[in-house]
Amino acid sequence: MFKETKKSIKIYFIFVGILGLLIGLSSIGNNNNYIFGFIALPSLFFIYFGFNFYYYLKKSPKILIKFVFISFTINIIISLIDQQYFGVIIFILLGWYLIHNIKRISLKSN
Repeated sequence: MFKETKKSIKIYFIFVGILGLLIGLSSIGNNNNYIFGFIALPSLFFIYFGFNFYYYLKKSPKILIKFVFISFTINIIISLIDQQYFGVIIFILLGWYLIHNIKRISLKSN
């Protein structure tokens, strides 16, 4: 079975952050400026945690786990409000997968 590595999760955090910023920037011209603020802040945090992933993994993996939990919980709530039940399932599985692998890698590296 495929196991995530430190590098692959770090790249995931940076990729999701950049993708979120691009989506937020694309919403500026659509009279949905509130969406930019709502998407941009978590995206900036994803980029920040991506670039500092090794530090947080070694010093305080609980911060990474809490961030993933909070950001995916917000996405689940938004998906439920929009009645996008497939998105809810994806966010639950992806959040669990990330949290599980962050815990596994942090235990392995200590």
